[in-house]
Amino acid sequence: MIHDKLENWNLYFSGEPWKTAFDYLLGLSSETPLAQKVLLHSDGLYASVMSYQTRGTKESVLETHDHFVDIQVTLSGCEGIDWFDRETLQIKIPYDTELDRTFYHRPDTACTHVNNDPGYFTLLFPGDAHMPMLQGKGESKMVKKVVVKVPIESLQP
Repeated sequence: MIHDKLENWNLYFSGEPWKTAFDYLLGLSSETPLAQKVLLHSDGLYASVMSYQTRGTKESVLETHDHFVDIQVTLSGCEGIDWFDRETLQIKIPYDTELDRTFYHRPDTACTHVNNDPGYFTLLFPGDAHMPMLQGKGESKMVKKVVVKVPIESLQP
């Protein structure tokens, strides 16, 4: 997991998929319309813009993806994201190839928590089990966010 200011993205990445993704993200605002799937590149790089009420851990899901890296950016409000090491988790719902996700039981052990505020990004690799949609800063709020899905295959040299 990487959590940093959007403007610092190029400290971590270089290459066309990353530039395409972050150029798109840097051009968004809280006024960006909702969209289920915006294709950003023919290699399968896409974005989804959504809005929802944040919630507690009992109403959220802990997930991983095998074929995509997530870049999550909150456009308005504040969303909490909990992180766990995938290797330490017990599977709740096995891998769904169509949706590229596995769900896990949330352990009682401590996790890493970030508040994804506007102007920041949280990047999640396949080994990063994450529980998004959480209350940020202790209260439930409406958030608008975008998730960019970067295909792992597009990152291979």
